[in-house]
Formats: sequence, structure tokens, C-alpha cells
Amino acid sequence: MKLKGQEKYFWWHFGHITDSKDIPTELPAFTSIDSLVDDEYIGMLAAKVSVVKYIYLKETRITDEGVRLISGFKQLKSLTLMKHENITKDCLPYLNKLTDLEYLDVWKTKIRLEDLGALTNLKNLKELYVSPNDEEDESDRDTILEKIIKAEETLPNCAIRTYYI
Repeated sequence: MKLKGQEKYFWWHFGHITDSKDIPTELPAFTSIDSLVDDEYIGMLAAKVSVVKYIYLKETRITDEGVRLISGFKQLKSLTLMKHENITKDCLPYLNKLTDLEYLDVWKTKIRLEDLGALTNLKNLKELYVSPNDEEDESDRDTILEKIIKAEETLPNCAIRTYYI
């Protein structure tokens, strides 16, 4: 069946797909860096694709709504949401649905160390990158260390990393 309208435009630009029977239901990976990818784009992808194992998004236009859409993907092992100022702790319930996650990068979002206690379902998570509080800097290591120790109580098998620019 031929695609129509906005869907036709999306799939042509995504993979030169012109027929709906050629739209994949699984993707090994999806990457977008410094782009116009937004919640609507993720929604178009999520409407047809059910399995994605690796997502790398850096400095796109997705928000908490995009994270909600991403939370519907099955078998997602690695998720990078680096440098998204419109991703907040409000999306933590959606991240918590991604129980297959082994790697999560939410560095330079509005999610902070003290918010990680909400991620109680991520038992497979092995590595997580997160920013410390905005007002903290590298000289406030004791406070940051206390927050990491607390977060490790929720995620005991996970290496929690913070870093500075």
C-alpha cells in the first residue's frame, strides 16, 4: 500500500521507503545528533516500529513527551538523551518502563542525581550518566558523592557517573 501525506514524507526521508509493506517493525539502532528530530518525529517512528535496541539522541528537539513515546519501544538496551534542556524529571516514570535498559545517558538534561530514586524498575542498568545539580560544581564533591551513594541504593548494579565541562 502506498503511503500518503505526512507519513509518506517521513518514511521517504527516513529510509527512502515508499510502500508501507517496506516499513521495518524493528531497528537495531536510531541515531540523531544536533538535528531537528522532535517528539512528532519520534511519534511517527513509534507508530510503526516496535523494537529498537539502541537510541542515541544528542541535542535534538525532543522533550518529556518524546521520552514517553520512546518508552513504548521493546528490547531497548541503550538510550542516550544527552544535552536536552527540555527533558525533565517528569519523564522518569517513562524511563522506568524501559526495564531492558543497560545503559542510560541523561547528562545535560534537567534530570539530576537526587531524582534517580524514581528509577526502581531498571534492574538491568549497568551504567548511567547524569548531571549533578546546576548550582553544584566540582568543588562540592562531598555532596555529589552523598547523592551518588543514595542513587546506588536504588540502582545497586549500576555505575553512576557525573562529569563536568
